[in-house]
Amino acid sequence: MNKKIQTAMFARLLVGMAFLCCMASPTVVFARAKQYPIQGTVTALGTNQEMTGGGSGSVMTHEHRTYTVKTPTLTFVLECPHWMDGFHIHAPSECGGGKKIEIGDAIHFRVEKDYAFVLTDKGKGEKLKILSQSMIESSTASGAKQP
Repeated sequence: MNKKIQTAMFARLLVGMAFLCCMASPTVVFARAKQYPIQGTVTALGTNQEMTGGGSGSVMTHEHRTYTVKTPTLTFVLECPHWMDGFHIHAPSECGGGKKIEIGDAIHFRVEKDYAFVLTDKGKGEKLKILSQSMIESSTASGAKQP
């Protein structure tokens, strides 16, 4: 290749890299830390079964850990994405990071669409599927008469 062509290609590369850096820097500078505004208490543990396979292959059933979490106004049932059965070489079988989520634990999370991102003991958000969400009824709202 000609020396002029190599220099021109290198200059284009540098201009392109500078452009990308300028576009990405506001995102990095103005990015906020993720917030986990909802706090709840784990009141129950359970399991949920998932069927995989089918068609010409065999059907397998896998279990996922579920967590019932109560907040002051809502109750959530969250499903851990990890399988509880099989080999756990590369992934844990339950959620929570280094410390598994247990009954009575207070957890912090945020909701985005059909998922709850739970803050783990390592300071990272773990993505759990929301299976159900319901309002907690107060005793006065349920029609109980006050004396």
